[in-house]
Amino acid sequence: MPVSRDIADLLKVLAVTLLLFGVATLVMLYVIYLLTQYGGNLPLISALPVKTPPALVPMLADNRLFATLAAAHVTATGLALLISSNTIDMALLITSKAVTVVLTALLGFVGGHMIYLQLTEKIAFNIAPLTPAFITFVVFLVLSSFLSAYNVRQWGKLRFVAAVVGILAGPLLLVWL
Repeated sequence: MPVSRDIADLLKVLAVTLLLFGVATLVMLYVIYLLTQYGGNLPLISALPVKTPPALVPMLADNRLFATLAAAHVTATGLALLISSNTIDMALLITSKAVTVVLTALLGFVGGHMIYLQLTEKIAFNIAPLTPAFITFVVFLVLSSFLSAYNVRQWGKLRFVAAVVGILAGPLLLVWL
């Protein structure tokens, strides 16, 4: 199955976002590290509580907000397939693409932070806490590409089966994720 230009463009944006936020996080943490090591005597720096944010990463990685949004989005897509509305389809598509990019930025941040911890403190990589974030990312990626409401509408009467599946799968995702 050939990949459409829209999906290819989304994948390019996701790759650049992941790389950009990973590198930006790494640079940001090294600047913080350098400021704490060598800038403590400077009057403007010594007054700032300059620390790395290690406690922030598990909170972001285990954030149930995106899993809740994914469950609601799957249910909303199911409901949208029961009616015919280009506005609702566009709203769901824009939302799914935006959340996919935000999740990619989050994963880039976490990746940059993990690399920083590996380089500075020799802490081993542990991606197990990121499982819900990865699953949610995949759900939104699929909903923003292959299973968007617009694409599923092209299935004809099978869209109603997909609608029922979406309406039932949303609550299951909420419980599972």
